[in-house]
Formats: sequence, structure tokens, C-alpha cells
Amino acid sequence: MLLTSVLCGLALQSSQASKVDLLDDLSRRAGQYFLDNSDKSTGFTLDRARGAGYAPSEFNVASIAAVGFALSSYAVGAERGWISRSEAVRRCRLTLKSIEEKAPQERGWLYHWLDFKTGERQWQSEVSTIDTAIFLCGMIVAEQGLRDREITQRADRILNNVDWKWALTDNGAKPNELFIGHGWKPESGFIQWRWAGYSELLMLYVLAYGGYEEMPKESWAKIERPLVNYNERAFFAGGPLFLHQMSHVFVDFKNKRDPAGYDYWVASRNAVLANRDYCIDNPKGFEGYSKDIWGLSASDGPNGYSAHGAPGWIEDDGTLAPSSAVACAMFAPVESRQAAEAFKKRYPKSFGTYGYTISLNPTRNWQSPDVIGIDLGQMMLSIENAKDGLIHKWFMSHPLVKKGMAKIGFRTTKEGDATKRPLRVEPR
Repeated sequence: MLLTSVLCGLALQSSQASKVDLLDDLSRRAGQYFLDNSDKSTGFTLDRARGAGYAPSEFNVASIAAVGFALSSYAVGAERGWISRSEAVRRCRLTLKSIEEKAPQERGWLYHWLDFKTGERQWQSEVSTIDTAIFLCGMIVAEQGLRDREITQRADRILNNVDWKWALTDNGAKPNELFIGHGWKPESGFIQWRWAGYSELLMLYVLAYGGYEEMPKESWAKIERPLVNYNERAFFAGGPLFLHQMSHVFVDFKNKRDPAGYDYWVASRNAVLANRDYCIDNPKGFEGYSKDIWGLSASDGPNGYSAHGAPGWIEDDGTLAPSSAVACAMFAPVESRQAAEAFKKRYPKSFGTYGYTISLNPTRNWQSPDVIGIDLGQMMLSIENAKDGLIHKWFMSHPLVKKGMAKIGFRTTKEGDATKRPLRVEPR
């Protein structure tokens, strides 16, 4: 009788588990990454961790971008019932207190890599404008989602402390510069490269226009937008999927056009589907590629980290990033779900505690032992946006974001089915 009861109980648990939606499960697993890998005393989040089935490694380096995704994940967890609101608030308060008191910074900009227990700069890393922007976006999501007085006060101070002019003009050395620099190092000064070509930079400029009154109007207009066409799909730049995902998990560009008539949601959707088309075409004949097994993005590979991507900018050695395919859910929900199911079924060892490994290469019978925080964060926020637009609702409601979108000149469009719209409509 007791054995029968136990077996019935196990069968019920198995039945209930089978009813859990895979994308919901992946989002929650990603959220667990941030709960497990954020330091108890600082709140700073490890850049990467070992996946299930691999011996633990003593990682100790946090990325400031992963910290931003962690903040977002706490608000999502409270909303979806994964953690209590009080725990989400506690974690966000701790993290923002550490940012203000322990994280080294320059003119409000944060270093790329930190010791996750002390906040000390690691690897002689740069003060990174784009990684700071990712952190700020994650912080805005958490602040708008949790609506806690202390979090709001700290977030406002952190936002107001960012010196946009310093990053734009190299502290006055380039007074007529239109594009924000990549960053700065105390040993060598400002990095020569600038955020001028289409990439994950969109969110950086939305924040800049919202936070800096003197941001040049023409900066947005003069961003380089190299046009790519593949299988009659038009998009910008091509290359790794993350370029087309990172800004969009925060900024809701759907049903909007900028002053030049560009629809950036259409551009990213087309880039995503072209990435899938490329994997279906599989011009290099790698193993595994198919209509369901796809996703080229920056990731670990058998020969080290590389910016895998296609078409347009092509870097393809047979390495696929499952989480990046799933992170396309906000653009192509059907295709992303099919990819999620196919990777789990065909490559079960790629699926673990926090979801999928960073990457796998079927041709070389290789997969990464690790998961990366920003990859999981993008996947989680994209899934939540695909479900009900939760992250977009929170982020777009912030006054700074509203101001930034308005100053750029975005307008809402009513052109019917968004999936059938042209990339650009000539402004009247």
C-alpha cells in the first residue's frame, strides 16, 4: 500500500512537471542562475558558471552587464511567483547599495569586470559604456517592476551620476563628436572606437537622449546602417544574433518608426529569420543544422570565444548557441519554441540546471561546460516579452526612456500586420 502511494505520488509529480511549458521553464531556470550566482554580501553576479554535469569551477569575476540582468530577473521572479517580493526588493537594494559604495567607476560609468565578492576591478578591464548601459537598463526594469522607494532613490542617483558629455566628447577633447566612445582605461585613456555602426548600441542612445539634454540630434540619424538582404529579407549588418536582441529585450521598438522611417523590430525579426534560413541552407555542410537546430551568435567554441554569426557578417565554424535561438522568441515565437524543443530532444546533454549550455558544435562532438549570465538574461527577458510584454511595459514606462524615444523622434505606426511590414517607409 505504501509503495503504491509512493509510485502514485511520483507519477503525479511527473505528470505535473510534463505540463510545465518549456519556455516558462527556461525562463525560470535562467532566473535561478541569478539567484544562485550573485554574491550574498555585494549582490554582484558571476559572468559565467558551470552547467550541470561538469565539475564546479571557482569563477570569481562578475560582469556589470550580468548584474543588470540579475536586477531584472528579481523583478520578474517576484511578478511570476518564483521568489517573494520582499526577497526581490532585498536583493535589488543590496546590489544598488554595492554599486554606489563598492563598485569603482569613472564619471558614473562602470567597469566591465569586477570581483564578485569585493567589487574590485578585474583583468585591467575598461570602463565600458555599453556594459554600463546594459546594467542601467536592467536597473530600470527592476525599479519600475518593484516600485520600492529605496530602489527608486538609488536608481535615480545612479542615472543622474552618468556623465554623458564625458563619454561623448572624450572629456572635451572631441567637442563636435557625434558618437559615444566604447570606454576608458586609467592606464591609457579613452578607447579609440566609437558606437557608430548598427549593433546593440540602440539602447545606449535611447538612454543618452533621455539623460543628456545636449545630445546631438544628428547622432541617431548618422548611425551606420549597412543593409543586408538574404532570401528576400532586408535587415542591418547581419552577424551574431545578440546584436539584434540585446537592445530589444529592453526597448520596445515594435509598431514604431524613427524619423528616417526605419522599423527596428522588423529589421531584427528579418535578421533572426535570415540567421535561421542560413542554417537551413547550411552552405558549409555542418552537422545538425536544420529548420529547428539553428542560432549563430557570439559564444564559446571549440577554439575559444568567437562572434559566430550569419548572414551578412559571416563567422561560422559549426558552433550553435541554443539560448540565442530561444532568445528570438519576441520576434519569432513559433520558430524559437521549435528550436527550444529540438535542442532539448536531440542534444539532451546540452540542457541542465540553468537551461542550455552556452554553445555546442555537433560536427566536432563538442559543447561548452559553461553558461553565461547575459545569454541567460537575454533569453529570459525575451521569453517574458513574448508572453505578455512584461519587460517592455516596465522599461518603456520610465520617464528617462520616454524622453529618449521622444527626442529621437519615434512615432507609432498603424500599418497592419507587423510581420509583413517593410524595413523602411519613406517619411512624408
